[in-house]
Amino acid sequence: MAHYVPIPKDLNDIKEKFIMGLTKRQVICFGIGLVLGAPVFFLTRATIGMSGAIFAMGVCSAPAILCGLYKKNGVFLEKQAKFMREYFTRPRKRYYKTTNIFMCFERHIEYNRIKKKLRDAEK
Repeated sequence: MAHYVPIPKDLNDIKEKFIMGLTKRQVICFGIGLVLGAPVFFLTRATIGMSGAIFAMGVCSAPAILCGLYKKNGVFLEKQAKFMREYFTRPRKRYYKTTNIFMCFERHIEYNRIKKKLRDAEK
């Protein structure tokens, strides 16, 4: 009896698995989330209770874990956040502005002319 394995048509989406079916990026991001979340859990467990500490740990570690998991159109979360920040900080209206090279030449000629007059006046 033959077993059939589906092969994706686009081989660019296939990533090498590192540990337990996770890629290196996901393992690193989960590790960062653990490093951020574990101290929060242990420091807040006594003051706000077990449920509150688990919630605080989740809030602290969620950004790192989401950076490892979220990918849309081949772009990860931190790059999308960077693109969104750049989009919202740029001005909405962009005006087309040219520099007239002939005006630059005229200003340079006028500058040299004035410079020469000042030099002659000093003598």
